Amino acid sequence: MRFNILHSCSWINNSMRQFLQPHGITPKQYNILRILNDRSPESLSIQEIRDMLADKMSDASRLVDRLEKKQLIAKFPSDQDRRSNRATVTPQGRSLLSTINRDKRQLDMMISERLTESEIDNLNNLLDRLK
Repeated sequence: MRFNILHSCSWINNSMRQFLQPHGITPKQYNILRILNDRSPESLSIQEIRDMLADKMSDASRLVDRLEKKQLIAKFPSDQDRRSNRATVTPQGRSLLSTINRDKRQLDMMISERLTESEIDNLNNLLDRLK
């Protein structure tokens, strides 16, 4: 059972990596952009971003720095704690997310071609119970 879950997770991650490669970002960077976009116009601290990521072991500050270099997010010192940085998505980041989301149907079809709508709902419910 565990092997099957890990194998499926690997298949999904590899598919996502290949899908995002032409856009110049990784799945973890995509997740950060998505998180910041969902909270826009509010900014988030690096710790808040880290807490929202599925992979708690990822180096969120390094990922944020890379996204800032690509001008997809803006990073700035916190007003409350100058040792802490906050981040928000830029217009370029929102534009990239819009493009990705428009094309994401192709990625979603990889799953919907294999599972019915009812099976997808059931799988989502089961996966939620595992969290």
